[in-house]
Amino acid sequence: MKIKILLILVIICGLGVVVFLSFTNNFSNNNKQVEASENFEINLDQLNQKDTAMSDYKIKKTENQWKEELTDNEYRVLRQKGTERAFTGQFYDHHEKGVYTCGACHQKLFDSKTKYESGSGWPSFYSSIDGNVKEITDRTHGMVRTEVVCNNCGSHLGHVFNDGPKPTGMRYCVNSISLDFEKE
Repeated sequence: MKIKILLILVIICGLGVVVFLSFTNNFSNNNKQVEASENFEINLDQLNQKDTAMSDYKIKKTENQWKEELTDNEYRVLRQKGTERAFTGQFYDHHEKGVYTCGACHQKLFDSKTKYESGSGWPSFYSSIDGNVKEITDRTHGMVRTEVVCNNCGSHLGHVFNDGPKPTGMRYCVNSISLDFEKE
């Protein structure tokens, strides 16, 4: 009887090891696929940014010129489409009157009258200054969103969503580091 129980336990443990090894092998392969797809998305973003930076915008600078003018963090967000951590930016809890401008080229983007507390952790505006913000379909990270960039230099600002307050119903969710401020 003890031998049968021992044999059953050995078989169960052996099956558990096989299942575990199979799972970890699949998990490792899936991670490699995710890493490859993320690298592909990053490369596409970089290619698109270089292409648009030189052709679609009034300000035409090379990425090396932007690197010389911006801090490492500004470059990561404005030119490489990064995101700052929520609730950390200088304009997240900012309430002065004036105009928010592009952190790269200083074009006027948002009037402080349109800023509101969305609870998202980033500065939020319900409208932009007409014609100064461009919307681009963003298909990165397995979702479809609308990216917003400066229409003058093509720098990444953040994203816009249709869950904002009246009168527009829009929420421009913007990285503080992508902005400067001109006080009234």
